[in-house]
Amino acid sequence: MAPLTDQQSSIVALYLESAAWGIFLVTFGLCLRSLLFNNSGLKPFSEINRPMLAVCLTMPIFATVNMAINTQRALDSVGPKGISEQFTDIGSPIELVKFSCVNLQTLLADGILTYRCWIVYGKSWMIAAAPILLWIGVLGTTITNIYILSTIHSEALTVATKLRPIVTSFWVISIALNVITTSLIVLRIFAVDRKMVFQPISGLSISRRERRFSALQRTMRIIIESGAIYTGIAIATFATYVSGSVGVYITSALEVQTAGIAFNLVIIRVHSRTYEEETKPMTASLRFNLRSRPWDAETSLTNPQDTRCTSDDKELGSDTRTAPSR
Repeated sequence: MAPLTDQQSSIVALYLESAAWGIFLVTFGLCLRSLLFNNSGLKPFSEINRPMLAVCLTMPIFATVNMAINTQRALDSVGPKGISEQFTDIGSPIELVKFSCVNLQTLLADGILTYRCWIVYGKSWMIAAAPILLWIGVLGTTITNIYILSTIHSEALTVATKLRPIVTSFWVISIALNVITTSLIVLRIFAVDRKMVFQPISGLSISRRERRFSALQRTMRIIIESGAIYTGIAIATFATYVSGSVGVYITSALEVQTAGIAFNLVIIRVHSRTYEEETKPMTASLRFNLRSRPWDAETSLTNPQDTRCTSDDKELGSDTRTAPSR
């Protein structure tokens, strides 16, 4: 099979990005619901995580604009000219917007990951120093990328040698930031998990401690899995660009959508896990009451021990919700 041409790769990119965009919109709706609502309804404004909400509302803008531009590209490729500006004038206004969407979405995703690391370590600037410096590097290369691109009015992205050093630097720094910051977050959660094993929490039974340990382990798995999705696409984009492959049009289109999907999934899964933990005690109590004899039901519902357990479970859910969701 002959290798894809630039025009063909743009068609494939549109097809795959359309599917990813659809997934992104679904996760966006679920993420928005998780941020704005709890089990009792709409959250009070003071309880809404405003930084996460701002990012949640911003990411669809870049994702949708990128999708619209790729659609226009595909139409141009099958139009009278038979080619779009992305292959003849990569410094045109529409190409600048397209390039900016990829860079700014990546910058935003890296920034929120850095913010999460800072929060997880108790707002320690010393620990967050390395991720912050890397993020500043991503910001600097983003600005330089856009400026250099505006001066190039010929060539395609895959052959624009003037851009290659700075674009390569952009992806290397971004990938390093993701690997280092995700590792720091996971190490922090693991350390807390181990500390809780050796320092039992007063007032919690062994079964509840085990649930708390498993909750931290699930949080760790969520962070790793979501980070792997986004970092994997970033590495693929870097590899296709450095090799000069037309596949960079496909991977860069997917990268914009994947950044938003990975961000949304962390919030959705943590919220879903917390909801399950909060409703599990109520479900168990209901089953117990249904199996009880009618004359025991009132005793079961009014037993102070049952009330205390439910309260502890709610507190446990609140604790596991607060740390990872930021």
